[in-house]
Amino acid sequence: MNVKLILLLPIFEIITFVLFGDLLGFFQVIFLIFFTGIIGLYLLKSDLNIKNISEINANPNKWLFKKIAGLCLIIPGFITDIIGISLLFNSLRKYLWRYIPSNLKQNFDKSKNQKNEIIDVDYRDLDEK
Repeated sequence: MNVKLILLLPIFEIITFVLFGDLLGFFQVIFLIFFTGIIGLYLLKSDLNIKNISEINANPNKWLFKKIAGLCLIIPGFITDIIGISLLFNSLRKYLWRYIPSNLKQNFDKSKNQKNEIIDVDYRDLDEK
């Protein structure tokens, strides 16, 4: 059933685009689509600094939902924008975390608990004689 909803998402996005276009006007709707896309790009690029790695490891759920919200905001359409904005609120994140399958949660927790090990390696070109 979830696959059917994902396949119907573009149709629902077009319908909401037309409805909001009638309600707000064409140029305002285009402005909102570009504005939310810029916000989504900002959310995706905001944690790319190497300084923030310790913050990401401290609270990985916040980082994950922030990136998913950024992706939803980049996709043009009001339904995905509403989903993206709702993922930015902490209370809704906790609610949605309950519905993520447990095997995905376990994989995410395993990567969180792994130690950052540095492996020292010497490079030698085997083709060179």
